[in-house]
Amino acid sequence: MAESPEPPPDSRPARQRASISDLSEINDIDNMTIRQLKEILATNFVDFKGCCEKWELVERVKRLFKEKNELRQKADEILNENEEHSNSSSGANDSNFDELCKICMSSPIDCVLLECGHMVTCTKCGKRMAECPVCRQFVVRVVHTFRS
Repeated sequence: MAESPEPPPDSRPARQRASISDLSEINDIDNMTIRQLKEILATNFVDFKGCCEKWELVERVKRLFKEKNELRQKADEILNENEEHSNSSSGANDSNFDELCKICMSSPIDCVLLECGHMVTCTKCGKRMAECPVCRQFVVRVVHTFRS
């Protein structure tokens, strides 16, 4: 009896990677696999070394989800304020755009690039920088900042 040949690995459909943007609500995280949780954390530069249990990964992804939503809301507020200012006055007011990341323009500036000290990006974009977009100095470290 002849066995049916297994399809070559290249013919299998490509598995889509898990992404934080695919989640519609925080409860969706509880139903994810460990592999999906780790993919999301790795993609978003979140360290998950030392996490031995699934609930630890779930907590980190939930925290990431909440932070992403807060950043998205803050960016939307900045854009809405700028839109209101430009509609109400004859000259466009770009002061609110000063608070947005100069790379993606969709998240607020929330980190400082070391050694130069410039604050021009969000943490996600900052971690991808090899050199500062302002002064071209080598980026040694990216430090998340908090405003009061």
